[in-house]
Amino acid sequence: MSILFKTELTCPVCATQFATTGVVSTNRIGQDTDFRPHTLGTDPLPYYVHVCPNCCFAAFEGDFDSVQESVQDYVLSGAVRDHPVCSGEEPSDLSGSSKYLLAAQCYEYDNRATQLRLGDLYLRASWCARQEGNPSREQQCQLATLLRFEEALTCGEVNTDQELTISYLIGELYRRLGRYELAVAVLQQASEASAEDGDSRLLHLIRCQRQAAVDHECQNMTIEV
Repeated sequence: MSILFKTELTCPVCATQFATTGVVSTNRIGQDTDFRPHTLGTDPLPYYVHVCPNCCFAAFEGDFDSVQESVQDYVLSGAVRDHPVCSGEEPSDLSGSSKYLLAAQCYEYDNRATQLRLGDLYLRASWCARQEGNPSREQQCQLATLLRFEEALTCGEVNTDQELTISYLIGELYRRLGRYELAVAVLQQASEASAEDGDSRLLHLIRCQRQAAVDHECQNMTIEV
């Protein structure tokens, strides 16, 4: 099961010291088809990102050591604190999806953050939103993930050994968003590209989710007729 711990961090933007909760270890027992992990006990996902209760700077613990001037200027402008996801939530008690969305905003201003990194943040936000029972936010985060992952592929950020996984996730997110025609096209292309030397488990998943998208597409066509 997940093991959490209490720790203290110092915000690199406003120097506020605050208590927060981190993750020591976790025990994965399965995953959804978009790779959201299932664990025993407390869901650890919300505790990987930390948010300063004063200025709302949000990031992974390792990125609290230093911050770029562009990120600092953005946070000190108050834009993060005024972000819509903070409405009705105290900075010290934000939901997991809100924490990841704030982090994504901060990383947007960090020129070291790749589109792939941003896409991963939005994907994690969608996972948390699903756990929170917030389908509207989940879909918004899935769309944001798609934009970043597609841009990452276009600009050559994705390593060869990651291409199949990212292509699969793009197709699976289209399927989850009800864009079945696009899902079928992307997953078919991924299936053909990996037919000879792809990971057998991932290839099986690609084929299963492609068929699921085909079935939904046919069902929609039947309803329309």
